Amino acid sequence: MTSIAWMSNWQYAPMLPTRQFRSQNSLPRDLSLYTDDQGEYRVAVVPSAEAFTLRGNLTDQPSETSLIEVAGAPEGRKTVITLSNDKGEKVVMTLDPSKKTFSMNRNHSGNVSFSKDFPAVTTAPLFVHRPSYTVRLFIDRCSIEAFDGEGAWAMTNLVFPSEPYNRVEVNGGTATIYELNR
Repeated sequence: MTSIAWMSNWQYAPMLPTRQFRSQNSLPRDLSLYTDDQGEYRVAVVPSAEAFTLRGNLTDQPSETSLIEVAGAPEGRKTVITLSNDKGEKVVMTLDPSKKTFSMNRNHSGNVSFSKDFPAVTTAPLFVHRPSYTVRLFIDRCSIEAFDGEGAWAMTNLVFPSEPYNRVEVNGGTATIYELNR
């Protein structure tokens, strides 16, 4: 089954610092079921195969639209991914197997002043323990969509940097960066 998510939140949707739009949709996502470590059924979420047809050339640094694939550290160590730009704006993402969480901190991501509810750290649980993880990040002008490589979780956040994120630093893993064709 395929779905498209709404990429906003009613707490701040009417206050977004945009002109031509007030919201947007996520990438198409394919949904299926998997069984977690406790034997419970969960919904798996992966980008639809068509999203990967946008993958362009390999590059050294992210640009306004990029796909970043991060292979996490083995043996359950924490992986920290930081996207930043020359203005010091940044988004810090942490995959922490010991806490069983993936989090995205957009407190310093750019313009966060339009709503007290916008600066936040969002967290997703990890329901499956693996020896290592892959994280796929689809970066667009004002959004970051993060997906577990096997679909166990997905997270989408709006961001409003004053200029595109042009650096990625990965602590506890390695990144492969692709341009996204439009």
